[in-house]
Amino acid sequence: MDASTSRDCSTEARRPSIVAPYPSPRFPVMRVLRPAAVLLCLLLASCAPRQVRPPGALRKVVVVVGSRVDALPTFTYRQDMMGEGNPRSVLVSQAQATLGERGFEVVGTRISQSPSPTIHEVVAMIDDNDAEAGVVVVLNWVDVTSAQLMGRAEVLLETGVVGPNGKLRWNNSTRTVSTIGMYQAQTDLRSYLRKAVVEAIQAIP
Repeated sequence: MDASTSRDCSTEARRPSIVAPYPSPRFPVMRVLRPAAVLLCLLLASCAPRQVRPPGALRKVVVVVGSRVDALPTFTYRQDMMGEGNPRSVLVSQAQATLGERGFEVVGTRISQSPSPTIHEVVAMIDDNDAEAGVVVVLNWVDVTSAQLMGRAEVLLETGVVGPNGKLRWNNSTRTVSTIGMYQAQTDLRSYLRKAVVEAIQAIP
């Protein structure tokens, strides 16, 4: 191999790439994605098209949530410090996100101070935001007593759709059973509640 060929090879080796070679020469050459490529993959996955509501279907809504459960059980000091025992923030954020994925336009949200929002409260939100209806989500019951031991959590939610005139257009109760790993119970305890909200919102026609 002459000097020019050697210089060409070394130049080629220094060219930037989105992948990095496997660090050990004793194994077959493998390549792993660099962080930029991983972020690109995640970005493409998050850009999946959202659902589109059919013509004439309910679209512009407000979300009002309540909870008969004052606080979710927490198992670590960090969960207490981060306020992860508050179920209402999970209810409103996950309901809004799931409705958006289904093609709804959420024009307002409210966390009710009552265990169950009143009809007057929901109608006022509808009027203030010029919405077509109000989606009400109420957390009735949670059981995570066996979450750490058996990895099991149960959630009972009640979901309803209220029209501008205060009449209940649709309502449904869902009971969701989730399996939680030990690591998840320590780091993302509220995942079971988010899953329950997703299932409840998916049932709305």
